[in-house]
Amino acid sequence: FAAPAPVAAQDDEGPLARSRPFLMINQERLLTDSLTGRALLADEARARDELRAAARAIDAAFETEERELTELRADLSPEEFREQADDFDARVVAARREQDARSAALVREFDLRRRQFYGSVAPLLVEVMDRYGALAILDEDSVLVADQSINITGVVIAEIDAAAAPDAEEGTSGDGAEEGGGE
Repeated sequence: FAAPAPVAAQDDEGPLARSRPFLMINQERLLTDSLTGRALLADEARARDELRAAARAIDAAFETEERELTELRADLSPEEFREQADDFDARVVAARREQDARSAALVREFDLRRRQFYGSVAPLLVEVMDRYGALAILDEDSVLVADQSINITGVVIAEIDAAAAPDAEEGTSGDGAEEGGGE
C-alpha cells in the first residue's frame, strides 16, 4: 500500500510526490512561460520597438537634411557650406549619443525589471523547496546531468501564475485549479 502510492502520486505530481534533496528549474522558462514573465517580455518588446521607431524617424530626418544640404552646396561658399556641414555633423553625433544613452537606459531598466521579477519569484521557490523537503533548487543550466523528475519548472510557473491571478483577475478565473495541483 505505501510503496505504490509514491509512484502513482509521482505520475500525477511529478517530482513533488516525494521528498528530494535537490530540485531543478529552468529560470528562463519562468520568464518566458509565466503570465507575468510574458507580460514583462511584451513590455520590453514594445519599448524596444518604440526606441527603434524613434531612431528610424531621426535617421530619416537627417537623411532628408543631408540631401538638402548637398543640394545647397553649389549655391554656398565653401566656408558657408563647411559651417553648415559641421553643424549638421555635430547634431548627428549628438543624436546618436542620445539614442545610445536611451538604449543603455532601456537595457538597465530591463535588467532591473528582470531582477525584480526573479526577486518576486524567490519566496515561491523557498516555499516550494520547504514544502517538498529540498535542500536546494538548482538552475537547469548549471546542471550537467540530472533526472528530469526533479525539474519543477512547470510547478513554479503555475504558482507564479496563481500568485498573479488575484492581481490580474478580470473574468478568467477558470484557467486552473484554485488549490494549485502540481504539474
